[in-house]
Amino acid sequence: MPIMMKNSDNSINLRSIKRDDASVLQELNNNEEIAKCVVGNPKKVNIEEQLLWIDTLNKEKNTIRMMIEYENFTVGTVIISEVDIDNATGNLAIKILPQFQGKGIGTEALTLACEYAFGEMDLYCVTAHILADNYASLKLFEKIGFSKEGILRSRVVKEEQRKDLVSLSRLKSEKK
Repeated sequence: MPIMMKNSDNSINLRSIKRDDASVLQELNNNEEIAKCVVGNPKKVNIEEQLLWIDTLNKEKNTIRMMIEYENFTVGTVIISEVDIDNATGNLAIKILPQFQGKGIGTEALTLACEYAFGEMDLYCVTAHILADNYASLKLFEKIGFSKEGILRSRVVKEEQRKDLVSLSRLKSEKK
C-alpha cells in the first residue's frame, strides 16, 4: 500500500520508496558523516546493489520505510522498524542528507512519521535508540515529544570504540 503523508504547508512529505530513489539512498548509506551518527555500520554500496536492495523491500516484514521530500527534493528517509503488532510498538529512525540538516526538515518528517505510526499503524509506543554522542538527534527526538528512558551501555561498536545508546520513547497518549 503506497504511503503519502504531507505536512500542513505541503513543503515536506513522506512517501513510499521507489526505484528512482536509488541514488539518494546510496548517498545516505555511503556518506561517512551520516555513518558516524547511525547505530549500525553501513556497508558501502554501488548503484546496482542499491537497486537490488530496493527490489527486495516488498518482502521485508515488520518495517516501514519512507522517503522524505522537501520542496520537491528527496532529502532523506524515515524508518519504522521492529514493528510488533501484538504489543503495538515500533522503533523510529531518520537519515537526512547533510546539506538539508538543520532546516527543520527532521522535526516535520518525524512528526509525520509519528502521525503515521500512531494513526495508520495504530501503534501505542514508538521507541528510538540513538548514539549517546549524537546530540542533534537526541535534541530532535526530545523536541517532538520523546522521553529518555535510559542508557543501553556499550551497546554498539563504532569506529572501533564501544558506544552507549540512549533509549527514548513516545506513547500514543502523549500528544505533541
